[in-house]
Amino acid sequence: MRNYVVQISMLVILICSLSGVVGCNPPPPRKGKIVGSSMSPTLQGTHYSISCPGCAIEFSCDLEQADERETVICPNCGTSAARNHWTPIAADPVSILPNAQIQRWDIIAFEHNPPAGTTSNHALMTKRVVGLPGESIRLENGNIFANQVLISKPLQLQKQMRVLVCDSKFQSTPSLNWLLKRENKWKFASGVFQMDAPPTNGEFDWFEFRYQKNYFRTGDTPAPAALEDFYGYNQSLSRKLNPMDEVFVELNVQLNEGILGWRFEIQNELYEFRINATLSELQILSGTPDANPNTKIFEAGISFLNPRKPTRIEFSSFDRVLRVLVNGNELWTLHLNVSEAPSPKTKLSFGANSVGVKFDRIRIWRDLYYFDAEATKKPSNSTTTTGYFVIGDNVPLSHDSRHWEQPGVATENVKGKVIFE
Repeated sequence: MRNYVVQISMLVILICSLSGVVGCNPPPPRKGKIVGSSMSPTLQGTHYSISCPGCAIEFSCDLEQADERETVICPNCGTSAARNHWTPIAADPVSILPNAQIQRWDIIAFEHNPPAGTTSNHALMTKRVVGLPGESIRLENGNIFANQVLISKPLQLQKQMRVLVCDSKFQSTPSLNWLLKRENKWKFASGVFQMDAPPTNGEFDWFEFRYQKNYFRTGDTPAPAALEDFYGYNQSLSRKLNPMDEVFVELNVQLNEGILGWRFEIQNELYEFRINATLSELQILSGTPDANPNTKIFEAGISFLNPRKPTRIEFSSFDRVLRVLVNGNELWTLHLNVSEAPSPKTKLSFGANSVGVKFDRIRIWRDLYYFDAEATKKPSNSTTTTGYFVIGDNVPLSHDSRHWEQPGVATENVKGKVIFE
């Protein structure tokens, strides 16, 4: 990774319309556009869209950081993309709802320490609300605690904020992300994983996901099984990366017969999830990482499972909560120990006991990792704010409540809730 510092940018909204109305009618939304990169990829200022010449996936890069290079690296497959694959994209247009009720996880536009005598016709900052007025906020192990309680994102918000790590559809070969061994009978072609021979005695055969470090670096050791909190959007940012064990996995599968499975290792516990096509059943086992899981902790029927149609399976470990959904139906949740640090090795494996199971597509995302801006501040320290505690989604680049002497955004300085155009 390059050893220089990128200036932290403040994401702002340039207000294009400041009109109001007289009387009881609520003021209309205020139109604007995004400037900067601290809320990317949720909201983006002017940036580049990159078409990867290796896997054909489209990804975004910060304009200023990309301009410092002749090539950028695809975060999905590791291929270098020269400038002829870059397309400038205009900033995202947004609207500000002046009188909307502000809740946790909303994105707000606000003035930060507005100079005396200024009018509202100037650039506003925009960030995501993670703490409400009067709450004690603590950042620890990548998560946010409010009044000593870990706050968990709703499922739909997880999908909006997650950062893509790997998409098998956009890989013509297995690449280094998938550990396919000759003895495990799995083959990969055109983004699809399927067995080329039945497993022995109906036992499970597994293949493992292995995180590939797709970014500029020097003198690095082979990639460990743990994820890291890297942003493909930040191509030139040099910083220490944090290990990640909060993932979101989506499987699009053909389940004609047999049993499909996946394994997830976290906090010295190995969980095995099985979906039986014949019985239309979900079964979850647990055990130690060095042995096959053998303790059944959950079992439930799946009445909406149709072997003749594609099945969508979602698994999340965001915010220390394990979740399983099948075809959009949430079947199981488990709250983990919130005090433990991220696992040094986060293992994901996929498998089956029949050639009737086919993985059409595997996508893996990670959660945002919230770290304190001050390296000398202890993670256990809390900040009680009289206003809204805000952080940008592009955590490494955002200048926000973690940095400010007065971390809270006063209610009177909030100009409204930001929505997408």
